[in-house]
Amino acid sequence: MENPLHPPEDVISMVLMADPVSLSVVRERFRRWLSSLYWPEREVDDVVMAVNEAVTSAVEHTHPAAIGAEVRVAARKYDEPDGGRRVLVAVAGGEHWTPEPTGFEGPGLLMIHACMDAIEVSREDDGTTMLLTSARVPPL
Repeated sequence: MENPLHPPEDVISMVLMADPVSLSVVRERFRRWLSSLYWPEREVDDVVMAVNEAVTSAVEHTHPAAIGAEVRVAARKYDEPDGGRRVLVAVAGGEHWTPEPTGFEGPGLLMIHACMDAIEVSREDDGTTMLLTSARVPPL
């Protein structure tokens, strides 16, 4: 199954411009990365959709005056003690995100909740970070 000369990377990361064009790059790279980890196809779709939505939110909520703003995306595959596998994804926007009202949860966050086991959103002075935890998938 795995090629011992080229084992899959457990980590993926990228820094993208806060621009809608970046969305296709994120989707393609995550789909390829999850495929290299032999992730089940149904769960690949859920992770890709959730990450796409998180990056979309970062792009859409970037302050209009934030020329050159970036979105940072990083993910790691981890194994649970019983052999199950998950991915943990962080999507972070820069200090220029437009703040949302406290307690606001739009349709994008609801969709992410439907695709992932857990989501945490942290809004600080220097930016917003979404931390997404995938559903558990079986061991290889």
